[in-house]
Amino acid sequence: MFKNAFILIIVASFGCFLYGIRHIYLEVEDNACRMTYMFGVPQFSQVEFEDNKLYPHYGLYYYYEGKILQNVNNLKLTGAPVIFIPGNAGSYKQVRSLASVALRKGMDNERGIHLDYFTVNFEEQLSALYGGYLENQKKFLHYAILAVRRLYAKKYNVDKSVILIGHSMGGKVAESALQDPEISKYINTVLYISTPIDKPVVYFDSKLDKFYATSTNYLYNKHASHIPNRETNVCTNFQDKIPHRTNESMILDNVLMISMGGGNRDLLVRDGLTISQFSDIHAMTSSIPNVWLSCDHLSIVWCLQLVTVINRFLFGITVIDDYRNVYFSNDKLYRTRAAINYFVKPLNKRKPSEIEFTKSTGDSIWQEDSKIAFRKSFKYGLRTEYNHMMPVSKYKDFKKVYIEIDSFEDFEDDWIYGCAAVANAVNGGITCEQGLPISHYVQNIPSNDRYRSIALLDFQHLINYYPDWSHVLVRLKTTSKATSLKIDAYRKDERRYQVKSPRLFSFKPKVLVNETTLGTIHSEILIEGLEEPFPTLQFKVEPLACANDDYEVNAKICVPWARGYDRHVHRKHDSKDKHIYVNAPFSAPSGYNTTENPITLELYLNPACRYRISYELSVAGTSSKIVQEFYHWLPAHLTAVLFWVLRNQIVKFQNSEKTIFIKPYAGFFQCKSLYIVTACRLLKKMLMPMKFLPITTDATNYSFYVSIIIHGTAIVLSIIAVFAIWTVLTFHGNILYKIALKMTRISSASSEVLLKIMSTLPLSFGALFISISMATCSGIGLLLATIFYFLMISNAYKDYLEDWAKDKAKGIFKTISKKFKERNKKKSDETALVPSNAEVSTNNEDNEEDNQEENDNENDVQNAESVEYFEGLENFAFHIAMLLLLGIMAMLNFGLGIAWIKSHYHGHHLNEHLPDPSLWPSIITLSSLSLLLQAGAPHKSSGYNYVAIVLYMCFCCCILYCQEHIYRLNYLIAAVYLSVALQEVLHYIQRRRSH
Repeated sequence: MFKNAFILIIVASFGCFLYGIRHIYLEVEDNACRMTYMFGVPQFSQVEFEDNKLYPHYGLYYYYEGKILQNVNNLKLTGAPVIFIPGNAGSYKQVRSLASVALRKGMDNERGIHLDYFTVNFEEQLSALYGGYLENQKKFLHYAILAVRRLYAKKYNVDKSVILIGHSMGGKVAESALQDPEISKYINTVLYISTPIDKPVVYFDSKLDKFYATSTNYLYNKHASHIPNRETNVCTNFQDKIPHRTNESMILDNVLMISMGGGNRDLLVRDGLTISQFSDIHAMTSSIPNVWLSCDHLSIVWCLQLVTVINRFLFGITVIDDYRNVYFSNDKLYRTRAAINYFVKPLNKRKPSEIEFTKSTGDSIWQEDSKIAFRKSFKYGLRTEYNHMMPVSKYKDFKKVYIEIDSFEDFEDDWIYGCAAVANAVNGGITCEQGLPISHYVQNIPSNDRYRSIALLDFQHLINYYPDWSHVLVRLKTTSKATSLKIDAYRKDERRYQVKSPRLFSFKPKVLVNETTLGTIHSEILIEGLEEPFPTLQFKVEPLACANDDYEVNAKICVPWARGYDRHVHRKHDSKDKHIYVNAPFSAPSGYNTTENPITLELYLNPACRYRISYELSVAGTSSKIVQEFYHWLPAHLTAVLFWVLRNQIVKFQNSEKTIFIKPYAGFFQCKSLYIVTACRLLKKMLMPMKFLPITTDATNYSFYVSIIIHGTAIVLSIIAVFAIWTVLTFHGNILYKIALKMTRISSASSEVLLKIMSTLPLSFGALFISISMATCSGIGLLLATIFYFLMISNAYKDYLEDWAKDKAKGIFKTISKKFKERNKKKSDETALVPSNAEVSTNNEDNEEDNQEENDNENDVQNAESVEYFEGLENFAFHIAMLLLLGIMAMLNFGLGIAWIKSHYHGHHLNEHLPDPSLWPSIITLSSLSLLLQAGAPHKSSGYNYVAIVLYMCFCCCILYCQEHIYRLNYLIAAVYLSVALQEVLHYIQRRRSH
């Protein structure tokens, strides 16, 4: 029963994983980015500098537009310099959108401010797959910054700082430039666009790990940091959004660091990786004013809405001197306020002061009203100013008063004031002669192609601070466009709903509000229990009736421990998906109390509609988040499954009397490894407090079912992989053979000779592929070794099938021949009652032949029973498991192989410029495999019991140390190969001594 239950769990885990993949790629929201078009012909002029000779395959370019070719080295540049750094597989031409918009904005700028955009060519290197690139890119960026500064030193000797904009891994290269004191003093601001800053998406090699660790350790002592704790709540305390650990001795504190993430559409760099503890400002594109949408990993560099905001910020921090030289402000406080204004929340740049109304009122309309639900529309605009006065005394009992104006176009203008009313002698009413702007209460939310400008006031708070005020004034200026005013007053607890996240297996929807009252605009939902990044709640705000208005819902999601992750969601009547999904971008700090600091979901509704609000745990959303957050655990769990399978094969191979290991898939149908995963989680909790153990144990404490889903998926993948290999072995063994011929560019005859040599002298296998690994890289050597190892198994399986077919045919022929002779003998007995002497002689010969056949059959049975196990390549189950481990190792070094191929294509050798971090594990693995083939492994030996213990330990290490840092699997696989090879060598020595 337990076995069947585990099988169901494994199948359900794999189904959940597939369902999550489907939801990610098929249910992703539409791309709402507007394309950025060039105003002229894009041109790139290469900057010449002496240090470029050290890295001739890299380049620095200046962007301009026009048909006339220009040489940047002869130009007198006066703009503020910006350097764009592309990321993984990114082109230097991706700067086009940012630079073109800045170029046109500079031409239209009355002050004469303009920017000079430069871009770096890194040959579209896969820096996210191979960390060896990053150090060279960092050094070249060092020389590029100095070269850009030299272009401006020719005129007025202006000391200009530069701004770095890094996309994807380019942002990490930009951050690494801060480690050099000679360069960091010239860096003004760093913008990270969809960059995995504090940790990579996947740790593919040790160079990548070291690069990140070095950068983090350096910045921790040189720049202010922000690490959320149990008290952090960015939803109620704006100061929690700004890094607070600072010190005057931190030499990098003047560098402004701004990070941006793409949101749900970015499937390459998940949300939680785009923020850094050193970022002064963080924002998601879905929360940036005037952007309010999600961008995928590539569109984020050309999305017109975002490109425009970035350039507005850059122009906003730029100043110009008397000599018309443009440079970036060195005042970090000024730059920080500008960043908040453009990326977080528009700020009122004017100092609040009393404003006189009497001189500008004229024929203005003044109206006093104290309704708790008020709505006034001006479909054809306003010819005169409209002033709506809200008496403070009438609203003091209402804790929250929501005020909204629609189609308000200017961030700079104030529209809400506090004032003391006086009697109007002209019409007998009341007016305000002067008022104080309270625009710091104003925020903006998206609405179709416009935005809704809102203010949420606490009148009791206003009375305490401004006792002289009698009214809150809303002023609508004259406009030709349709506009409206909406007011919704309510007590604090009337629209505040507490929600606790349902458990994993709770799928039943729960109704939160059966029907909202007409006129309701604002509601607040407090969500407890979403501490981890994968549980996802879906809220359904269903319109029951609307009065001649389209259905529309706006939502704002705030996660209290995740600064910059405010997310706006806009749903309307024609939206494909009307649900609102709520989850956290990363786990809450240890011990965080989500009851005191819950995730908040604010709903902004249409007051002309009545709604039903319900919620439930989203299976699709939760599955997709598990896939996004933990798919990189699969290599570690798949390797652990293969270690467990190999351990079971060894144990059964040594103890069973009748082998079943002629079947390549033997031993892969198992579920006991789930027990070991559970034990590893318990072991992790025991190891964490021990200081003498490596501190690199994965310290994440996610729910147990995440490990079950990933491990169950790994078990199914191992079964699929072995069946695929078995199918290819049986029916299409020549497919990989042809692939190997194309990769190695050798003829069929030469390859056959090579295979015969490796089969006859297996030590040549290791010598050949170790030589290839050292001459090229370990990725190439491991890939070719995997293919040729498969071909050797394929040839052995083909020989086995031929022998098996011959034996079966021989057995069938003997059976048919025996039956035919028995039938003839029966007929001869019936026809002759008394046999002659000749017949007696013939019968004796037949009896002798029958006895001989029976003896042969008995001997065949005895020989079959005497064979208790298959050795060498005929133990296909053992060698298939070893082949899969070698294949995983080759896949882990895939990025390294691509790096070598690209470097070879561009004419420079990888080994001369870039290190090979997996060379020694590859040498150990290939040498051990060569010894195994030479010794005809596996052999029955008691020493394999110790190998089984090693496999146990390696299994645990996969779960404890390799889920995040998958490059460590190279060392574990090499250790397993070495253990098996040593066991075979010791067995050989012991057997020689016994003889």
